[in-house]
Amino acid sequence: MRAPELGELTAFPGVAVDEVDGVPVLLAPREGNMSGGIVFRVGSAHETLATSGITHLVEHLALREQVLSEAHLNGQTHAGVTLFHVTGSASDVVGYLNDVCAALRDLPLDRIETEKDILRSEAGARSPGFTGRLRLNRHGARGLGLVRNGERGLDRLTADEVRDWAATWFTRGNAVAWFTGDALPDGLDLRLPEGSHMPAPPLTDVLGATPAYLTGLRDGVALDAILPRGDAASVTALVLREVLHRDLRADADLAGSVDVTYEGLDDEHARIDVAVQAVEGRQDAVVGGVLDALGGLRYHVADADLAAARALAAEDLAAFAAAPAADHLPGLAFQMVTGRPLKSADEMRAAVDRVTADDVRAMTRRLWDGALWFAPEPLDRVGVVEAPRWSAQPAVGRAFPRIDAPDVSVVLASDGVGHVAPDGGVTVRFADCVLLEVWPDGARALTGTDGFRVVVEPTLYDGLTAVDVAWHVDAHVPADVVVQMPERAAGDIPVPTPAPAPARRRRRTTTRRAPDPAEVELELPSVEEPRSVPATVGLVVALWVGGLLLLGGGQLLLERALDTELRLGILPVLALVWATFGLINRRHPRQKR
Repeated sequence: MRAPELGELTAFPGVAVDEVDGVPVLLAPREGNMSGGIVFRVGSAHETLATSGITHLVEHLALREQVLSEAHLNGQTHAGVTLFHVTGSASDVVGYLNDVCAALRDLPLDRIETEKDILRSEAGARSPGFTGRLRLNRHGARGLGLVRNGERGLDRLTADEVRDWAATWFTRGNAVAWFTGDALPDGLDLRLPEGSHMPAPPLTDVLGATPAYLTGLRDGVALDAILPRGDAASVTALVLREVLHRDLRADADLAGSVDVTYEGLDDEHARIDVAVQAVEGRQDAVVGGVLDALGGLRYHVADADLAAARALAAEDLAAFAAAPAADHLPGLAFQMVTGRPLKSADEMRAAVDRVTADDVRAMTRRLWDGALWFAPEPLDRVGVVEAPRWSAQPAVGRAFPRIDAPDVSVVLASDGVGHVAPDGGVTVRFADCVLLEVWPDGARALTGTDGFRVVVEPTLYDGLTAVDVAWHVDAHVPADVVVQMPERAAGDIPVPTPAPAPARRRRRTTTRRAPDPAEVELELPSVEEPRSVPATVGLVVALWVGGLLLLGGGQLLLERALDTELRLGILPVLALVWATFGLINRRHPRQKR
């Protein structure tokens, strides 16, 4: 990218463009402190899972020597771009930009392990949230789906790889800088390696059938959809935002927040994200409200809703037009480095006014058809299918049952590894493996392009050894996707869950006090002699014979003593039946039959 290719920025009076060391620089004056920055067309979505974290690592290394005390400075790595910016005196800004570019030319690679530790610590405090789940299930473990997987490549990145990444992506042909001044400051040094302008991250899709849903979001509902990029999609997002805000917040106290955003992804595609947080206890009503809103907009767009959306856009565009030229510099640099067209506020307003109700209806149908929902419960009732939970083709090969759950198995197939459970199976083919994590104790974890992950722990499966796993997996996976994991403590290596221990009798004691630990002994289960059925039958016969004789003799003695006839009826028989059941239960408890 060169300055002459960027045009004259006629739509933004007060903004000028120049060039320093082959890097385009945007200029616009502003009173007070100076600001400046540089943005590169590289982000986490340009990485692979095996190199994930490398862009963030370069950003940290480039800032390693920054010690300005009075200036506000920062670096940020996003999905598609990485930027460095600073606010302070003119000398602060020049020094900062010079130091960043100098570090990118010659990274302080002696600090690489320290910075890796810092990044791991930062990752522990971050959560990708529901958007990460949506991204992974839509895009898999590549491109924009990497946000859900974290920076799992840090453990395998070498100094040479980091140096090569900086030389390939952090180049003067892949950068745009800005400075809030009316002329280039003295001493600005933006020398960077030669390189070309890079494309947008790859746009992958592993969903298959849509609309689809995920379950487990408990406090509301979210969804995203990939649509053709353009004014129709951006206006549709505004109309949907207006309808949801009115139906779920203004007219009914159902939602705590409503957020609808539009984001351009590349030259042809954009994303609409919807997130609605429900008031406690109103989750079902919120899900129904979002379904109703989308269902209605597919067939009818009220003039008032379209007018409200246009008014909202006009308000934002008016604020955009009124902002000082210097305030536009970071946004313009971002648009230029990502290849997005530069439009004035008037041009954008005219484009919004050209979008019709028919355009919004058509775009809403596409949104509905391609949506991935994240909801509390399944949405089968409205024709939305469940997002894939299992691989389409299960692995076929040698199966090793789990010791403590025999209906679960690991399968070593000729072309991959699988995990099979009663509900379904997950398979990672060697040809699709984008990350292989290797532990010294023999465990392996394989992640496929679709985002599915199979973990093989030899200690958990009957007949499976660490040698079996290593021999079957390691030679079939490319070396550049292998991450050597640190050794695990013995207590961190999983073992089968033991079967529940049998109930034990507690020894009775006449002393009611808390036991002294030194006095506590192991309680062993008591051993009882087996009791045979024939012996029990013999006892029952003896009981009845003896009982009848005893009861009969006792009755005669009483009649003689009282000089009267006693009529006991069936009472003696009932007594013998009761005694019989008591004998049987005592000798053969029900739980042991």
